[in-house]
Amino acid sequence: MIASLGYIQIFNRPIAVYFGIATFFALLVTVTIGVLLRKGYRIVPFPWHMRMAAITLIFALIHVTLVI
Repeated sequence: MIASLGYIQIFNRPIAVYFGIATFFALLVTVTIGVLLRKGYRIVPFPWHMRMAAITLIFALIHVTLVI
């Protein structure tokens, strides 16, 4: 039943595609925050890096569940 949810169409694309794109962008934001913190730029506080990592993991788990 859960796998059939992955084939819900939004603008002629399965919803799993959109979760894949969201996962990729969440990963890019997580990496960017980590790189900025490592270089000494304190634009974003460190707890946001951990929160974005958790959000990325959640998106990835949903994406994998929908694809499988």
